[in-house]
Amino acid sequence: MLIPGNTHPSWNDFLTMDIRNELKKIEKQIGENFNPTNPANILRFLTIDLNNIKVIWLGQDVYPAKGVATGRSFEVGGLVSWDQSFRQVSIKNIIRLLHKNYFGITSYDHIRSFNTIKIDINDGIFPIKSPDEWFSSLEKQGVLFLNTSFTCEIGKANSHKHIWEEFSEQVVTYISKHRPDVKWFLWGNEAKTTKQYIPKGVFFESRHPMMCSKKYENDFLKSNCFLLTTDEIDWLG
Repeated sequence: MLIPGNTHPSWNDFLTMDIRNELKKIEKQIGENFNPTNPANILRFLTIDLNNIKVIWLGQDVYPAKGVATGRSFEVGGLVSWDQSFRQVSIKNIIRLLHKNYFGITSYDHIRSFNTIKIDINDGIFPIKSPDEWFSSLEKQGVLFLNTSFTCEIGKANSHKHIWEEFSEQVVTYISKHRPDVKWFLWGNEAKTTKQYIPKGVFFESRHPMMCSKKYENDFLKSNCFLLTTDEIDWLG
């Protein structure tokens, strides 16, 4: 069963018989060769108190490499230090934006590279928590790391997108109706497309953090999404 055993009671009204039957069909469709490799993490969001959510990072597909997907959007499985080698550019650019905000950098040309920022982290100048502690801390503070496609075949990105589309639309609509005050971080065209299923909310939109360039007005590194939510979330963890 895809529904976690520790599902939070705040989702009980969402988990109607129709939804449960839909998830049974999905479970058959995804087979056994999928990410996240731990089935308990597929619908991880159901373990989070809906009433405690303040900000949603709306992701897309789970990471296709085996063992990397955790059930949280953007989190890299097994990453416990910023010094570790990892390929996911999005999370590196997210850290770059947080660093830019922390030091009040206003010129795009002065935004530091991720490798340079690692030096500041190691020297204690930029006091962000380690990756594993950081995601857990943000989640406890009210950040929901939500994907729109909850599984994929190992090694094949977006392979289960069609399987999850309808369910995903129902999830974001339900959240929006029950928590119209939630702030949504919509990064990239895929996330913006999902906006049509979110009738109410506060939206922060930009290009996806995977590719950043000064030439775009809505470039991710120009976003004020973190700056305008620091009263609710300590983004350093």
